[in-house]
Amino acid sequence: MALTLFRRRATYALIDRAPIPVPRFSIDGWTLSGTPSADKLASNPPRQDLRELETLLHGVAVQVDTPYTYERAATLLERAGEHGPALSVCEAWLAHPASRWPEYTQHTRAMEKHKARLRVRLKPVSAAAR
Repeated sequence: MALTLFRRRATYALIDRAPIPVPRFSIDGWTLSGTPSADKLASNPPRQDLRELETLLHGVAVQVDTPYTYERAATLLERAGEHGPALSVCEAWLAHPASRWPEYTQHTRAMEKHKARLRVRLKPVSAAAR
């Protein structure tokens, strides 16, 4: 008897991809004001976290090679209650070629765990709604 009990992977239902908010350039750096999710993001995280999130989301938009950018952006989006965009940020890192570099193996595993946790929190799309 194989010990498949501990090696089972959860099967996930289809979840609609949420767009990743892309900040626009301003005189002070990057800002989310004027973007579709600006109202929700402006009210939830502290101002310091919002400024960091704006810079990190710009890094995600230009596809930087550092996993910290994606990890921290996903964490801040999750804290702000934006689970859909946080999941999309995780998927963006996992689709990035740098996620398969040997030096980022640990970060990629952490992002896969974060993605799985977010998928549990999000409601799947029902078959009738598709």
